[in-house]
This record gives sequence, C-alpha cells and structure tokens, in this order.
Amino acid sequence: MPKNKPKRSAPTIDMTAMCDVAFLLLTFFMLTAKAKPAETVVIDTPSSISETKLPDAGILTVLIGSDGKIFLDMAGQHTRLTLIDDVNSRYQLGLNDEEKMKFANLGSFGVSHSQLKKYLDLPASERSAFPSTGIPVDTADVNKSELADWIHNARLAQFRMKQEGKVKDEYVMIVKADKDTPYPAVQKVINTLTDINVNKFNLITSMEGKAEKK
Repeated sequence: MPKNKPKRSAPTIDMTAMCDVAFLLLTFFMLTAKAKPAETVVIDTPSSISETKLPDAGILTVLIGSDGKIFLDMAGQHTRLTLIDDVNSRYQLGLNDEEKMKFANLGSFGVSHSQLKKYLDLPASERSAFPSTGIPVDTADVNKSELADWIHNARLAQFRMKQEGKVKDEYVMIVKADKDTPYPAVQKVINTLTDINVNKFNLITSMEGKAEKK
C-alpha cells in the first residue's frame, strides 16, 4: 500500500514584529537624541603620527584659536550645573535657573565672567556673532586668571560628581590648538596648567600617517 508523503515547503519567518521593533527604536532615538552644539571656534589641528586615542566622555578641553583666543569646553551636564552654581555664587553673575541650564547644555565658550550672562541670553543662532575676547589669562598672578579658575573648579566639580556616583571618571585634560596659533598663546595655557598643578594633559593633533619602520 503506497504511503502519502507530506509536501515539503521552505520555512517562512514573519518579519513584521522585527520591523515594528526596528521602527520603534529608530523613532525613539530620533526623538531623544540631542544635536551637538555648534563649534564656537574652528580649530585646524597640526598633523602628527600619534595613534593615542582619547576617551569618548569625561573630557575637559582648552581650545586655542589661530588668533590666540582661548575657549573652554567640558563634558557632563551634572558637572556643568555644579560648576556654574559655584561660579555664579562667588562672582555674583546674577544668572537665573534658565541661564544656568543654558550653560549646562552649551558647547565651548570663550567669554569673561562679566560677559557670560549677556552671552547666555542670546539665541543660540546669534552666539557665533558675539564679539568674544576669549577667556582671560593672567600668567603673572594665577589667582587673577579666569582660565585657571574655570579649569580648577571644573575639575573639582567633576570630582564631586564622581564621589556621588554620577560620573565614572575624573576629567582628562586636553589642549587643542590651531596649527597657526602663535606659540606664546599655547605657552600661556601650559603655564596656567602647571600653576594649578595640572601636569598631565594631552595635545590634540590630526592623523598624518604611520611612520616608516627602518
């Protein structure tokens, strides 16, 4: 008696659920992602053959433009809020909560304490046109140097955030100068760092290529 063999067919997988999940994730990231703040100063770094990689987070960066003006950028909203609270209190800047939050979400900045409130009150689209003079530096008296004050207190704020478990690491110090920056401007920054006992920092360069091995 002949046996009936069942008809064989290729298995199929319903991808509807997977497509739904993919679109849900895409929508979530589009709605929650924050645009990176526009660069206040464009830095064209010198080239080198260094392959040292920097961390993706926990960076405190001093930027030096080709005209020698100095800007500062730091990662971490919690740290920036703690920092601006302290600076606002000590220097009586008169910043309100909205202006403090603007600072927390700000990119790099290069204004003096006296100009900060006016700078933050501007719409984001107009800040690039603000007549920035850079962060003041005083190498003769470190106690009068606003750059030294910002860096010192930013590192303290990050340390407190680490103690509270809000961040993992202390700041990695970075100096990023333009290839056309006058050397005295870079030397001012290095002298400021050594004056506040920051003896370990990284100089940013762009990749030129690997050196030939002999």
